[in-house]
Amino acid sequence: MEDISSNPLKKKRRFESLDILKGLVMVIMVLDHVRDFFHADVHTFDPADPLLSNIPVFFTRWITHFCAPTFVFLSGASIAFVASRKTTSETRAFLLSRGFWLMFCDAFIVSFLWLFNFDFDLFILGVIWVIGLAMVCSAFVFKLNSRILLGLALAIVVGHHSLDFLNHDNPSLLHALLHQLWKFEFGFGAVFVAYPLLPWLGVMWGGIVLGRSCLTMPVDERLRWMKRWGITLTVGFVFVRLWSGYGNSDPWEIHPTHSGTLIDFFNPSKYPPSLAYLAMTLGPSMLILTQIENVKNQISQWLMVFGKVPFFFYLIHLLAIHVFAIPIAAYQGFGWDAMFLDEFVSLDDSLNGYGFSLLGTYLIWAMLVVLLYRPSRWWMTYKRNHPEKIWLSYL
Repeated sequence: MEDISSNPLKKKRRFESLDILKGLVMVIMVLDHVRDFFHADVHTFDPADPLLSNIPVFFTRWITHFCAPTFVFLSGASIAFVASRKTTSETRAFLLSRGFWLMFCDAFIVSFLWLFNFDFDLFILGVIWVIGLAMVCSAFVFKLNSRILLGLALAIVVGHHSLDFLNHDNPSLLHALLHQLWKFEFGFGAVFVAYPLLPWLGVMWGGIVLGRSCLTMPVDERLRWMKRWGITLTVGFVFVRLWSGYGNSDPWEIHPTHSGTLIDFFNPSKYPPSLAYLAMTLGPSMLILTQIENVKNQISQWLMVFGKVPFFFYLIHLLAIHVFAIPIAAYQGFGWDAMFLDEFVSLDDSLNGYGFSLLGTYLIWAMLVVLLYRPSRWWMTYKRNHPEKIWLSYL
């Protein structure tokens, strides 16, 4: 693969297939968050519980597993595009400023949108946080040769399980930020590390290599390259999961029902993401990219709108979901203050009995996606018409 790190291209280029895929996973992400806020069963059982869950509920959760890995992966591709049209110092400054901005937004703004907690005593470090932190780290390696960068990415994704034995019931904050889901209590409040840096950093660096392939490879060669990787990862998931050893932080087992066994098998660990989890999600995502390279229809154009304004969409979808949940909770007898939360909505025992059936949840999801289209298109148009406003690149 040709390395473009020393030959920046000044003309801005977009690759529509990446925007379409990004838009698709954003729409699927809304389903996951609507399920958190509106599906009655989230307060009674885990959708991935092989003994209590069922295939429709599990599938609703499982399909959303593709969102975070794909989004982090495509964020890496965006870094390659930025680096192709900026100088080294400009790219590094952008990654540092953008990264720290995203970390701040997730800890304060996104946490507030999840909770509507005006005490600001719970800070959730989620996917936006880890994308920002990975960008900060990437500011110092984005100039590396593609083969070296891909090697480092694979070493992180495959090798991070060697740190599993260090996970325990009293991790340090540094260890949790690197490799363990954990909630810390401090005098000012709680910090919940939902997305540790490893191995998401490797996913982002793999995305940088993907972005460089878009810029340097002929289309046919790039599609073959992505197809090989997509098939390798997808088949690799099956073998790693069947083995149920290294690469599986949460091994599966056979259950009394076929549905329970299927649920357990297709539910590899996400927090932090295991090798099996990343292979299961990134493999099919790369195969999808090979199939939508030249797709142009109404659905693809619609998805592309969301894909071009991902952070704006992320913020407004959480706001819309949470605001809509307030009158619903009041109507169902839980009070107008039920959705002003002290913890994540699905963990709030006071909401037992609140919510809708799975069908109702899907209807709310469809309604919100339709409602979010116009503001997303407006923001996309506004950004396109005002390239001189640098601050727009941060939203």
